[in-house]
Amino acid sequence: MSELSIEVDEEASVLAVLSLLHPEAKKNSLRRMVDAGRVRIDGEKVGRANAVVAVGQTLSVVPRVDGDQPKKKDKSALAEPEIIHCDEAMIVVNKPAGLLSVATDRGELDTMFDRVKQWTKDQPQKRAFLVHRLDRETSGCMIFARNAEVRELLQAQFKQRSIERIYHALVYGRPEDESGTVTGRIKETKDKRVRLVDKGRRGGKEAITHWEVEGQGLDHSLIRLKIDTGRRAQIRLHMAYLGCPVVGDSRHGLGRASINRLCLHASSLTFEHPNGERMTIEGPMSKQLAAEVGRRIG
Repeated sequence: MSELSIEVDEEASVLAVLSLLHPEAKKNSLRRMVDAGRVRIDGEKVGRANAVVAVGQTLSVVPRVDGDQPKKKDKSALAEPEIIHCDEAMIVVNKPAGLLSVATDRGELDTMFDRVKQWTKDQPQKRAFLVHRLDRETSGCMIFARNAEVRELLQAQFKQRSIERIYHALVYGRPEDESGTVTGRIKETKDKRVRLVDKGRRGGKEAITHWEVEGQGLDHSLIRLKIDTGRRAQIRLHMAYLGCPVVGDSRHGLGRASINRLCLHASSLTFEHPNGERMTIEGPMSKQLAAEVGRRIG
């Protein structure tokens, strides 16, 4: 891509001038050009999207290769994972809300997988294998295998639905019944969005959520959930379908919560350990989430 430039004949902000050069681009994309060091006024780098371009000045956008080089994050700066259980076969962590399970095609440097891999470097067994994922905004129990054989064994249990996955969600309102099961199918679109498939229509994948009311407050309920399937955003979609969206769900619910996180936590996993033992591992809620639940339910 060659350099683009425009001479300004009317005073305006950098963002407004960039919109003239790139009329189809979204404002966030234009701001990223500024943040990447690609925008110049009369040859001088611009640091703010709201900076003013005076009459007669020339604003230009240089190619990506001439912008600032991406800063490489120091891997040693990654936060240590909260280890719930560790043995020769597996590592179970308590994933914090807001952290990706594993990097997307954007190449994020700080994920739960990265933190576990970094942690294992100081252990006798220095490898970790991703077994399953939690949605970015969901906290709680997440398993990593320590070798490929254990990974395959555990993933087979997920596929066979023999692993019991328990979640707790703080929701708005209260379902009409004390317990029930939602079986709405979930479809993922080409742009990676997910939605429930309307009854009578084809498509999507089976999604099964069993739920029961475990606590009740004035305006909120604490719901215990067991999922047979692990579709992306499954619980959030199913709770919204019941008319009781998860607190803090900005995509399928009523928006962000006062604690600025999704109030959904993967509380426990029950599975068959490679040694043949049936094992249950629990991951405690963060103090912040536990306090919010107590405030709403107490």
